[in-house]
Amino acid sequence: MADQVGIPDLERILFFNGQELEAADLTDLERRDRELRWLHNRSLHGWGIGAGFEVSGHRGDREVQIAPGYAIDGAGREILLTDPRTKTVPAVSGDGEAIYFLTVRYVGDAAQKVRERRPGICATDGSVRLGEEPAIEWRQMKDVVEGVHLVLATVWIANCQLSRDASGRGRRYARPAQRPYIAAGQTSAAATAWQPWQAGGQFFGFATHVDASAAHFNTTPHYSAHIGGERFLQNPGPLVAVGLPAVVAPSAGGFDLRVHMPAGPQDSLINPQMLRDPIQGLAILKLLGWHVVWMGVEA
Repeated sequence: MADQVGIPDLERILFFNGQELEAADLTDLERRDRELRWLHNRSLHGWGIGAGFEVSGHRGDREVQIAPGYAIDGAGREILLTDPRTKTVPAVSGDGEAIYFLTVRYVGDAAQKVRERRPGICATDGSVRLGEEPAIEWRQMKDVVEGVHLVLATVWIANCQLSRDASGRGRRYARPAQRPYIAAGQTSAAATAWQPWQAGGQFFGFATHVDASAAHFNTTPHYSAHIGGERFLQNPGPLVAVGLPAVVAPSAGGFDLRVHMPAGPQDSLINPQMLRDPIQGLAILKLLGWHVVWMGVEA
């Protein structure tokens, strides 16, 4: 099924020698050109960041810096920032971290700053030059509308300052890579943050989040991952740990890995009950040095 791109109802504007032109004629001509350009953008190009809009901010900072940039939103509208901006981080205090997204969105004519007004005849006047400023805003995940609010960076805030460096996680780029980009990495064997994977009161296995932001993927790559570490508590036996890993919720910034731990046969040394206990299982995974070895391929 073809995508619905929203075809505007437009007219061809014609002129003739001696015609008296009114503001509506030129405004309609500008509207036609703009609507056709937006239609071209949303039907033939992807939405996202085209150039620039880099965000810098380090742990302990109370501000982030945004570089000039160009982007296209889901409606094909151009978003332009010509000068650098500084944005104060949200005032979040208390225990724990709060996650915020720095976003940019298109601002229509009615909300733009008037740069020039001119007088007309018969004591009339009007705006003839408007600004081209986007709205740069902090938003939480529930407030981000895909295609409207373009994510520039993800930040973690505690005590009114960045608790980590600003991350490019969540950025989407309008221009796909011309050749595959491959990056790989692994989590620390001593510090992989495994958690019990449970749902509906049932235990399924273990899960962890893998941060791939250092790879600087522009779009969500295809991830493959496997578990590194020992499989036997002793060699030989008695414990053989068998896990079935699966990548979940992938993004340009990383993914979640869930490891299903199926129950072994009754009285078997394969995945005995102690391994399937959330508390004992985490201790065993740490003893085995389980970590995630991954690779991402961005086409």
